[in-house]
Amino acid sequence: MQTAELVVLYVVVATLAHVTEAQFPRVCTTVDHLRSKECCPVPGGYTQPCGGPGRGSCQVIPDGTMKVYDYKPNWVRDDRSQWPKLFFNRSCTCEFPFSGYDCSKCVWGRYGSACDVTKTIVRKNVKGLSSEDRFKYQTYLNRAKTDTSDYVVATEFYDTMVNSSTSVIDPSFVDVSVYDFLVWMHYYASRETILPEDNDICKVDEDCEFDTAHDAVGFLTWHRGFLLEMERFIQEVNSDPDWAIPYWDWTASEQCDICTNDFVGANDDSGNLDSGSAFSGWEALCEDAEEQHGILKPCDPNHRRNPPLKLTRNPGGQDKYGETLRRLPRREEVDFALRFATFDNSPFNKTSDCVFRNLVEGYADTRTGKYRPDIIGPDGENVVPGAHTLHNHVHIYLHGTMSAVPTSSNDPIFWLHHASIDRIFEKWLRKYKSLNKLQRWTRCLCP
Repeated sequence: MQTAELVVLYVVVATLAHVTEAQFPRVCTTVDHLRSKECCPVPGGYTQPCGGPGRGSCQVIPDGTMKVYDYKPNWVRDDRSQWPKLFFNRSCTCEFPFSGYDCSKCVWGRYGSACDVTKTIVRKNVKGLSSEDRFKYQTYLNRAKTDTSDYVVATEFYDTMVNSSTSVIDPSFVDVSVYDFLVWMHYYASRETILPEDNDICKVDEDCEFDTAHDAVGFLTWHRGFLLEMERFIQEVNSDPDWAIPYWDWTASEQCDICTNDFVGANDDSGNLDSGSAFSGWEALCEDAEEQHGILKPCDPNHRRNPPLKLTRNPGGQDKYGETLRRLPRREEVDFALRFATFDNSPFNKTSDCVFRNLVEGYADTRTGKYRPDIIGPDGENVVPGAHTLHNHVHIYLHGTMSAVPTSSNDPIFWLHHASIDRIFEKWLRKYKSLNKLQRWTRCLCP
């Protein structure tokens, strides 16, 4: 389906968790809340937690269906294992069609105070936007960059905040802007796991990974939820419930045709954004988090480098992977991925062969469908580049902030890229009519 626009179907998938609801509402981060392990706020205009009958109620959070530390024992210390049971064991369970940490919001696709209004919102090709809509994209994101979020972020892990032997609780949360909260969410889901200080297992890279958003079956569904929440945040901050994320069809040109000041910003030969870009003053948060703390402490998004670590982008400027990644992916590569009716299969990671998810994520060759890793020489350099296709290809091609995957959402082009990935996903869903089957998979495999 080659259309200039794609109407995003706001199908409310009950089993696809709202990714921000697994974070920290400011009202639930006091000592009393952490001690009681309960996050059931009373929404504005109501007198009962979670709104009460007809809206929501405070319920015990059930155990998840997959305990990652059953097969990775070193992950047991990671706060994300069985999220959010370390911090809270009771939270709001909202009745349909309500949602949110206090049941004050609507499920995706519903609007109005009673959440009884339904509408479809069109995600448009960013290249077809009017000058007014392009300016709106820049203005809306800049406003989200400065408005304070209702959520806070953790700057310490749970076992540092809560001393189980002394019962001393020292909450370590900081305020953050709406946009920076989104950046932190993507970082938090993608960062390496915490491990015991005396454990050298991180010498084997894959044993450090605990990425709930990439390299596995949940890649497309997690990012769909992430995009929908971003869309809602931007709508709320700008009082515009009809706004939708544009998508960037990167198959339309071999080079970045939106890397101009009219869109996401031009850059110089060193990758610095042009001073005339709407985003030239933005800093890349958490990009140096492991330099600050290693993997034993989460990033503090309010930490500022001196000089500031600004956004960078140098399309086609990478030299590690050869000529193929000096251009953008081609339409026939997307068409090839859409030939595969199987969404995913064992081992459900980046080594899966001949499945749609791994082709779109970018670890499988778009000529064969097979996983192809980098071959690394003794000097640590690539001897033969592996498959870096579609999603991964674009991240690498943009060469800069976007190439550091955990913190790539710092760059406003991230949303346009992932809206395009979601568009491909929607084409696959419509082609194979596999939504019901996919819902069953996400019930047990997505956080």
